[in-house]
Amino acid sequence: MRPILVFCLPAIGDFIRCHSAIQVLAEKFPGCPIDVTTSALAAPLARLMPHIRKTWIVEKHWRPGLKQRARLARELRKENYQAAYMLTSSTKAALVPWLAGIPERIGYPREFQFGIINRLPAGWLKSFVAFGPRKTRLFEQVCTIAMRGEKPTDGMRLPAPQMAVPAEELSDWRARHGIEPARPALALYTSAFTNFRSWPAERFISIAKDHARRGWSVWLIGGPREREAAAQIRAAFPEAVDFTSTPRLADAMCQIAASTAFLGVDGGLCHAAAALGGPCVLIFGSNRSYETGPVNDHVRYIEPPISTPSWVYHTRDVSEERVLAALADAMAQTRRLQEA
Repeated sequence: MRPILVFCLPAIGDFIRCHSAIQVLAEKFPGCPIDVTTSALAAPLARLMPHIRKTWIVEKHWRPGLKQRARLARELRKENYQAAYMLTSSTKAALVPWLAGIPERIGYPREFQFGIINRLPAGWLKSFVAFGPRKTRLFEQVCTIAMRGEKPTDGMRLPAPQMAVPAEELSDWRARHGIEPARPALALYTSAFTNFRSWPAERFISIAKDHARRGWSVWLIGGPREREAAAQIRAAFPEAVDFTSTPRLADAMCQIAASTAFLGVDGGLCHAAAALGGPCVLIFGSNRSYETGPVNDHVRYIEPPISTPSWVYHTRDVSEERVLAALADAMAQTRRLQEA
């Protein structure tokens, strides 16, 4: 059976959400190999996702020119793909499967790529006039492309993204970092405290101290954007372990998978935590969780009160008490599932 190629989005959170569409295709074409393209940043996540055979690297659309894309197209031509699903709207991305001679190139012509994209999902014109499916959640957009515009049947639930870190890789990571498997750990993902998506520093510190008093380790995870926030937390709570200098995304996935619970804000790593399946509590601004948050059922969202205007994105009105209660509830649910 000839393989399928899926052009995914380049950002970490967006790429993870594309896994919903990949699962739709795996169910629609059982046994058919599925390959993906994404950025070098997100590519390490593909091996943790079911149904993906191979990953091709395509840098963000404003970087490489036609020469680099033509080179990739020549490599893709050797794979004899039957179809390419364009989950990204970039014209430069759409040129690659066209140059590779892939017969079916399915997607929305958001940048007027008529001809370059030659299979339009059902109802594409309505979406096009409404400025594309960006009116709906990204999770639903990519699944719509995978289903070629067909509406889900009654009772059908679109699949949530899934990832899993191999047990041996997780064990090796714990050994390298001297992590005690029996000791519970709370992973904190803060974003930058200057970012409207974050939560006040003193509240993260209070949550960290509360868990430390109960014997938990506290891990600060993220990358360059979170390093200043991590330093601020460690200044008030030196016992916290700072993992924000992690050089590899694969190590960040081990940190999340090895933690007992994840507390974070809107960002790429919150989608990773949700897809990895552990207890996950996320702090979001008003009405943002539906639009940009993970769709995994086990995720607990804490948002400002309903009385807060929907245009207020800040999270200052989220109390520590609500967050602690949500963490306790998420842990209790995990225990119930393990005992069932």
